[in-house]
Amino acid sequence: MKFLTCSFAVLFAVSAVVVDCATGGERHWAFESVRAVVVPDDGTGWAEGPVDRVVLAKLAEQGLQPVAPAEPQTLVRRVFFDLLGLPPQPEDVDAFLADASPDAWPKLVDRLLASPHYGERWGRHWMDVVRYADTAGDNADYPVPEARLYRDYIIDAFNADKPFDEFVEEQLAGDILARQTPDDRNGYAEKLAATGFLALSRRYGTGPYELWHLTLEDAIDTTGRAFLGLSLRCARCHDHKFDPVTIEDYYGLYGIFASTQFPWAGSEEVHSKKLDRLKFVPLVPGDEAGPKLAAWQAKVADLEAQIKQLEAGDDAETKARCESLRSELRNLRKPGLPGDLPGAYAVEEGPVVETRVQLAGEPNQPGEIAPRCVPRFLADETGLTIPTGASGRLQFAQWLTQPKHPLTARVIVNRLWQHHFGRGLVATASNFGESGEPPTHPELLDWLAGRFVEQGWSIKAIHRQILLSKTYRLASAAPEAAVKLDPANRWFGRFERRRLDAESLRDAQLAVAGRLDRARPAEHPFPAIADWTWTQHSPFKAVYPSNHRSVYLMTQRIQRHPFLALFDGPDPNVSTDDRTSATVPLQALWAMNNAFVAEQAAAFARRLLDLPPDTAERIDLAHRLAYARHANPVERERAAGFLDAYRQELTGAGETDATAELEAWTSYARVLLTANEFVYLD
Repeated sequence: MKFLTCSFAVLFAVSAVVVDCATGGERHWAFESVRAVVVPDDGTGWAEGPVDRVVLAKLAEQGLQPVAPAEPQTLVRRVFFDLLGLPPQPEDVDAFLADASPDAWPKLVDRLLASPHYGERWGRHWMDVVRYADTAGDNADYPVPEARLYRDYIIDAFNADKPFDEFVEEQLAGDILARQTPDDRNGYAEKLAATGFLALSRRYGTGPYELWHLTLEDAIDTTGRAFLGLSLRCARCHDHKFDPVTIEDYYGLYGIFASTQFPWAGSEEVHSKKLDRLKFVPLVPGDEAGPKLAAWQAKVADLEAQIKQLEAGDDAETKARCESLRSELRNLRKPGLPGDLPGAYAVEEGPVVETRVQLAGEPNQPGEIAPRCVPRFLADETGLTIPTGASGRLQFAQWLTQPKHPLTARVIVNRLWQHHFGRGLVATASNFGESGEPPTHPELLDWLAGRFVEQGWSIKAIHRQILLSKTYRLASAAPEAAVKLDPANRWFGRFERRRLDAESLRDAQLAVAGRLDRARPAEHPFPAIADWTWTQHSPFKAVYPSNHRSVYLMTQRIQRHPFLALFDGPDPNVSTDDRTSATVPLQALWAMNNAFVAEQAAAFARRLLDLPPDTAERIDLAHRLAYARHANPVERERAAGFLDAYRQELTGAGETDATAELEAWTSYARVLLTANEFVYLD
């Protein structure tokens, strides 16, 4: 197989280093602009598009070839979990198998991309990266009921295929953008909620804005990992040890975020010092919010005046009245906004701060002033031009989304590839720097990044480009010789079999049992703010049962959700680019003993028993619901024998026929819901 030009192989050398012709020095591949790619020819006729042609060329270089296509039923189950995080219904599989048209596969892909459940699935991937949580992370881990607005913003943005450049700019500077178009009421609230990305930066200590340099460090590090694919935290104390990020660059970014007003969600001192939540942002423009704020402040002033007047009295009745008014005032002020004014956990522009370098990363050891800037090795000749009085967040966001930016598009298309195949073209998805892995297919990465920008930063367009390839539709089984040559499947000659992630596993069990509530839930059932009295010695801890999709589970920073933690859910304290996928004994114990599994198995059994009393038909439907395929003759025979033996055992022990029937099918359902075929995706 030949490339169209000899420069193709040279340009993207395995070393992942590009020679700077002007200086003769070496410049890391990721810091060079995205390049126009000449896609190689395919003389075999196998490839169906540029993705296949590049993958096939790389396989040939390694002495490999792609395996056979996956079976249609396998493919349907794969793409349903991939795009929706849910299993297909039997009718979905039947419809695809019955469609003999050449565009059957593209039609299925488009239908799933249009589903509202797509945003729930792919929004969860982004929530990993931005370390989403419903609590603040302080010593008492105070709840943030308004955080869900950012969660819903993410889900809705993916469903609407919001251009990624807008998605980036709104998360970093949505408050500024909202105030540019205050008449767009829905857009105004949406853009404010988007800045939950920054507002959710981890809090520390027990009081308002305590250890604030650590919160800003979290904001900087998450921003770097999410959008640039760079670990910036290293430069807090000294010049970066691997990448050309200086300590002055770090504090240039620090100044941008230090000039931003963050909210304070509360902590121990809400209780111990009777402090109020601070700087929550009204979800409506000032002309609507102003009168409500004024009325609220007037009510506060009136109560304060009444209390002052009553404090002079000393009879029992006056003291009781005074105490009642104090309680009313406390509950009025505690939320930080009037009860009739919806607010967001969002950021706003704050006083501009001239930041100094913090020597050794210590705020009490100031060095030289560090002007606000972006990392200078990535900046063009002008850098940022920040208007007087502005933080620079909008200008920073617009710099990130320049079409010529070398990192932003590469980083996000790599994340898309990663979640489709289980491994990115760059394996270290949030580290494109010198200490990260070089790309296995640098030409494909740049081709996808270029197409992404050309097609209006459309996430769904890249999904289609990948999903319509033959590479995506390969089987997971491969000859032993091919596995020996490429055990990690670096060259994508087969589909990588993998375990369902925690959310998909939980949602699939609920779906097969017929108990999944697919609607978006209301707010979490947190206690009323008036009752918040948590401290570092008695922090907030809660797990709220729900039959809604797992993306909507209440997520704490200090206490991880027990199910999500067991099955490798993300750590909400840090940006997660790639989850682990461990197999441990506790998972098997959960499958055998957990009440959640027992409930779903019983519901699944009742769903099967609602059918006419034909054991073979019930067994077949069980397989179709759980595995997206019909039961084979051996499976039907073994299942029927198991059910008969179970019934006889129970009736022999004195159970009624009805109880024995339900228990037998429940036991069988549990086997299906915890078997490898249910838990793994081919």
